[in-house]
Amino acid sequence: MDASASYVDQLESALDTRARWLETVQIPLLKDTLVAYQSHFEGVMAMLIRKGLLREDPYNYEQAFTEIVIPSDDSLPDFENADEVSFRLAAFRRQLKFVSAETSFDLHSLGLARLKKLSALISYINWLGFGEGSTSPTTRVFARAFMKVRMGSDTMASQILKDNEIQIIKTVHQLRAVIAELIAFHRESWKAELRRKVLSQLNLAPQDGRMRKEEAVRAVRRGFGQSMNGKPWYPALSEEVIQEEVGDDGPARKEKILASLVVTATETVKVTVAPEGKPILLEAVRILCRPHEEISTALAVLEENERLLHDSRGTGGWFRRLLGRSGDSEGESRTYKAQYAEPGVPAPKTEPIDFPAFLAETQKKSSLLAALASGKGPAYRKLDATSEELLANFLDKQLNELLLIHRRLASLNTLFQARAAQEKKTTRGIKIELLTIKNAIVKANQRRHEYRDEVKD
Repeated sequence: MDASASYVDQLESALDTRARWLETVQIPLLKDTLVAYQSHFEGVMAMLIRKGLLREDPYNYEQAFTEIVIPSDDSLPDFENADEVSFRLAAFRRQLKFVSAETSFDLHSLGLARLKKLSALISYINWLGFGEGSTSPTTRVFARAFMKVRMGSDTMASQILKDNEIQIIKTVHQLRAVIAELIAFHRESWKAELRRKVLSQLNLAPQDGRMRKEEAVRAVRRGFGQSMNGKPWYPALSEEVIQEEVGDDGPARKEKILASLVVTATETVKVTVAPEGKPILLEAVRILCRPHEEISTALAVLEENERLLHDSRGTGGWFRRLLGRSGDSEGESRTYKAQYAEPGVPAPKTEPIDFPAFLAETQKKSSLLAALASGKGPAYRKLDATSEELLANFLDKQLNELLLIHRRLASLNTLFQARAAQEKKTTRGIKIELLTIKNAIVKANQRRHEYRDEVKD
């Protein structure tokens, strides 16, 4: 058993080196890539919800998790399945948030059982076989909604989905590669422990023949129960150990295992060298921040117009009915039913807008953009110091949110202007502000495309 003991020493030394590399390089990469995946997926969901193809979770409650739970992927009916898919995707999003923000990421906690669940979660939406021909029922219905926008006439929305899909596929490949490395490490770690605690106590002669291998497996199983009680038992891995000890190709198998655990300089360079393109992203952010004053001006004009129309006929129900507002005279909700045009859809769509909430949220957004617009100050320095991947995610999020703000500003402006014309009142418009905001969105989106091209090259 001297040769075997020498191999165990080499194996454990290689595992120790591999463990340090996984802890310091690959596990942080896994964490960052999961956060990036979540961010890109949220960008896709925000667009599909905004288009009315999917819904937010109707229950909208927070759940506490202690372990990864894979949402259902059972068969769906061919029609009236949007609510069920929305519910499943909401559960999936909660799981992504759980693993990204609340799960411990270290070599010990990321054991084989958890890695198996994490792999299943990442594969819940089959992005590598994405389409209506997918074997996953949830993926098929989700892909149907996705492709309606992706192949639709709204070119900006289509491009946003395309960019997010490209980045998601990239992150899926990265996640699968890192998870595969962690699984391989844990498999060899379990086998090394089996060798040290069980095989060292057995006298396995290097004989051939099926019966000898079966006897060896039974002997190992008995020894496992005595020396590794409480540990998970993996029959396939125990058979691998036996094959490495008594099989004709045992020495070659051992050499291959040791070679697979070596941390090469190429691997280190591969994960530590960051792609170029961060200056393009920062420029895109600065462009997107430029119309912060126009946003504030537009909000002030809309608030002034609302007040003018409200005062023109008092506070009675007539005004609320005229503008399609809900609420009673005591609890003025100031919620307006605003219409907007969806590219490729002949009939206009209607959405309720809680005006005070919209004012508060949009002014908050304007303040954030103002803080970043100068390219100085603590907010911008913090953004400048963030990783390129997270910066790209931040830009995607801001583009999505500013598109929604632009649409709602335009809808409310149209609504107030139409009612003012009926009342023969003179109100201010915000066409110039809307045009400025739109131009910033278009130019920032162009810079984002330049960045995607830079990364692909």
